[in-house]
Amino acid sequence: MSVRLPSGLPRPGLPLQSPAQEKEEKAQQPGEGRSSGKASAKGGTGKGGVAVKGGSAKGASAKGGLEQAGPQDGMDFGRSGETERKEGGGAKGAQQQQTGMASGTSQGAASLGSLEQPPALAAQTPQTAPALPQPPPAAPQVGVPPQLARQPAASESSRERTATDGQSSEAAKQALEGRAKLRIAVLNRLHRGLTEVEGKMGAFLANPGRQGVVTLPVVLSVSSVTFEWWKSANAVPEDRAYLAQVLGEPGSVDDATLLGTLRSEIAQAFAEFPRTPQGVEARRLYEAVLQKYEAARIQPIIAGHDTGPVVEECARLGLPCDKDFTRSVLLSPWMLAVGQSPDEGTAAQVMVAGLTLPQLGALVGHLRQLNPLLSNAQLRALLLRASTDMKLALRKVMGQQEVEQVQALARQLLRLKAVQHLAV
Repeated sequence: MSVRLPSGLPRPGLPLQSPAQEKEEKAQQPGEGRSSGKASAKGGTGKGGVAVKGGSAKGASAKGGLEQAGPQDGMDFGRSGETERKEGGGAKGAQQQQTGMASGTSQGAASLGSLEQPPALAAQTPQTAPALPQPPPAAPQVGVPPQLARQPAASESSRERTATDGQSSEAAKQALEGRAKLRIAVLNRLHRGLTEVEGKMGAFLANPGRQGVVTLPVVLSVSSVTFEWWKSANAVPEDRAYLAQVLGEPGSVDDATLLGTLRSEIAQAFAEFPRTPQGVEARRLYEAVLQKYEAARIQPIIAGHDTGPVVEECARLGLPCDKDFTRSVLLSPWMLAVGQSPDEGTAAQVMVAGLTLPQLGALVGHLRQLNPLLSNAQLRALLLRASTDMKLALRKVMGQQEVEQVQALARQLLRLKAVQHLAV
């Protein structure tokens, strides 16, 4: 709001009043003296008589008091308490206001300099203009080298990084230990599985019967061992959390990632097992039992691949299920195996596709009845020839025609044996 100018204040172009005249005028006009004090406290005009408002009034009043006359301010400070109460402590209030602005931040000092100055103060030369008190430098504006200013943040992030690296290294160490324990457990499982198969086959060899064939519905593959761990983890949340911790995976890992990691670890254990001393010894005993079956003309038949629930589980999760993953480690040249595709198997390792394990066992038993003189090697050779297209040199699936063909080959070989005996 605008301030009404008292009649006693100097006007532009008029001389200043003396202190005696000012006292006399105030004595004659006491009400106007109070108004003058209020105007001084609120912030009156400067020397140029420009009215200001708000914060600008405070700054302009303080500057105007310094510019007009030092003796007048001194007389104001030396007045009695009665006079000071009448004037409302104008000069003192102006000084306090100016001091309050100076004790602010540098932004406050900048706003003080940007206030509109009275024309008389602006017209003064730099030599005659009184020096205004400068505000003390504020803390945020102190010049600090950039590298020193960033040093605390850098050291703090360094400490955080060190703590994070410590946690990461500890988690990685626990993951390595967990995977090492899993590797040892899988190696023990392979040794136990191979030893059990060797023991059962050795026990059966003591009383084999007269069929000349034995089927082993046992598969020892990466997929079968993987499912032994996975079925428990997939059913019990606590077991799944423990398996994720052992493999070094977070608790929120999805099923596909967790099963893929488990498959990879078990596959590495399978690759390591034949090189361990326990693996070498178990394999030697297993091959020795198979040689005894070969001498006894008893053909063992196994499934060459795992076709259990793990195949469906991998299909559900979108994981590949290749032949290396499901191939049984029980395969041996003395074994006859059921394959997944006709291109599997060789002359050394015969694998037949198109028949199940019981069907292939029944066919081999029937061939033994047709030709009791068949050895295991001859039996495998007949099945290999019946499942191969000689004209195209391609393997084919065993169907009804191939089954009849292999039976005819068994009878023909029996006739050749009989002719050979008659010739001798």
